[in-house]
Amino acid sequence: KMLTSNRIVLCLVILFSVINPAQLENRSKTASNNDTLQCSGERKSSFLWRINTSPPSYFFGSVHVPYTRVWNYISENVKQAFMRANKIYFELDLTDPYTIHALTTCQLLPRGTNLTQVLPRGIFNRLENHLRWVRGEMDSWLTPDQRVRGLHPDHLFNAITANWVRKRPIWAMLMVYSLTPSDIASRGFPVLDLYLAQLANKYKKGKGAVETVEDQCGPINGLSLGQVVFALNQTLQEQEIFRSGVTSPVYTTEKIVNSYKCGEIDSFSMFSSEYSSTVPLLTPKSGLSKEQEQISEEINQYFKDHLINRRNKRMSSRVIELLLNNRGQSFFFVFGAGHFVGNYSIIHLVRKSGFQVEEVGIDDDLDAWTNSKYPSGYSMSPGRVAGTFHDLSDEEKTKAFLQLLQHQLKVEKERGGNKKSTKVNELWQNLPAPDLYSNESDDVNAVRESVKIWYGLSNAASGLSTFPAYLKFYTLFYIINRAFLLQL
Repeated sequence: KMLTSNRIVLCLVILFSVINPAQLENRSKTASNNDTLQCSGERKSSFLWRINTSPPSYFFGSVHVPYTRVWNYISENVKQAFMRANKIYFELDLTDPYTIHALTTCQLLPRGTNLTQVLPRGIFNRLENHLRWVRGEMDSWLTPDQRVRGLHPDHLFNAITANWVRKRPIWAMLMVYSLTPSDIASRGFPVLDLYLAQLANKYKKGKGAVETVEDQCGPINGLSLGQVVFALNQTLQEQEIFRSGVTSPVYTTEKIVNSYKCGEIDSFSMFSSEYSSTVPLLTPKSGLSKEQEQISEEINQYFKDHLINRRNKRMSSRVIELLLNNRGQSFFFVFGAGHFVGNYSIIHLVRKSGFQVEEVGIDDDLDAWTNSKYPSGYSMSPGRVAGTFHDLSDEEKTKAFLQLLQHQLKVEKERGGNKKSTKVNELWQNLPAPDLYSNESDDVNAVRESVKIWYGLSNAASGLSTFPAYLKFYTLFYIINRAFLLQL
């Protein structure tokens, strides 16, 4: 039951044919050809699900790693479904300047505050020492291909760690996890979700998001100060052990990429028995005390509730609303693969609303799909209705509307949350974020660069000249510190 900081990061980072395949495969060939695929058997999942709207809509489970690492392993029917859709919806729209700006400001401590004021001196000094060590190692972590494309170790390090003393401790912890050999070796290309957003722009498709930055940042920043300090301390202990060469990281970008390419959908459950049984103790020499175990379990439950269950409810509610109110439109929803796993997944919740949602096999022909392929034994819940809103009778429309309204009211009520029992935690969790509309400061500008590095948006750090023109335009605005792999 112990929660490790590896699992914390997974929660933050798991919980995204007709396209002219030759062109796209050529763009990703450089990075993908060097990958070695190690699957336990045949590829299992396409990460694609079909929704019984007319025309059909789709869910696609993404992973937040550079698209070049996985693109050649994404099945052709996924690419076909993408091209057939009228509208592409993401968790967040990473091509929207406001999104990058908000992601930047949510990482920062209140104006005039820095980590030396909120962290114990010993932990701050260890964090500083670890960053100094990483800087010395960075040159050996870059790949030959990255060097050819113009990446420089000092430039990349400075971009990722820009103004780190002004970041909230939870984001400093995520920054530490982004500074690993496997993660650094992946920098230089857009993450898969962003690449699909670029393609949506290229093919002039409708585009949108089912979440706001506040939906994602709020829960991450919602941990108490004591919990955050505990997690950062455990993270630093773990990294110090890795530096000594005693152990190696269990969850790396390579493992996530390999699981995704093999279609191992169950690997993307942050709370699966597989992860629980293989996660090592953060303090292998002495173990965790009972008090530390309790803190770990509290963090575990907090993230499970706020970053998975509550977000799944909110996202599925918005999906249902879009499907009911857009007759004749085909949607392609791109969410982290972790949102499609488990009893309270988005698939489960959308099915409960009355829609049929069926997994599409890797080799399935989209044109040959029929309702008869729907999993046997499935039955509609009493009082539920299926189909697009305008296909329903007046009575069914009333049921659908009341159902959706009730769900939205429940979500809004849950957003209020419960106040923490102590004044310290209450003050910490309600610290004001920097004003999104205030004059630009050096703090914000510096952290923007790390934000763009996180998602692969920044030309400056990668030295790439092949980015679309509109991304070059965005470099004038908002430059995320790519924490780690993630599926959320």
